[in-house]
Amino acid sequence: MENYFLKSKIDKLSPKKKEILKFLCVGAFCLLFNTILLYFLTEIINIQDLIAIAISFFCSNLVGFFLNKYFTFKAFKTNIWRELYKYYSVMGSSFLFNLILSAILIEIFKIWVIYASLIVAFIMTTYNYLLHTKWSFKIKNTRPKKKKTQFR
Repeated sequence: MENYFLKSKIDKLSPKKKEILKFLCVGAFCLLFNTILLYFLTEIINIQDLIAIAISFFCSNLVGFFLNKYFTFKAFKTNIWRELYKYYSVMGSSFLFNLILSAILIEIFKIWVIYASLIVAFIMTTYNYLLHTKWSFKIKNTRPKKKKTQFR
């Protein structure tokens, strides 16, 4: 009964809201995947922290790329290498902004690391979504352009 209720609520959402919901679900999944992989690499295999962060960043973003490409944005007939480059460009810049914003919130404004992390995650989620929809996975309009009629 609950699944039907939830499904009926989701079905009533606009396509854009469904896309945002999918993006958020993919992000939550990738965050969980990244955290588990980071724990495995640092605590089980004993890889140095920064190397483990780089590995988990690359792997979780690769998973996020494919989930967003095919599940969220449904970008099937596109240039995968161009999108992959754009995706990692966005996520790399997001990672740098994340570090800078976190440092500012924690060191200057003395915000607790967990709160700072949540604030930055919210800001960067919006940033990531906008750049991925407008640049990484932007699908060109394939409808033929209307010819302008000239009046004589």
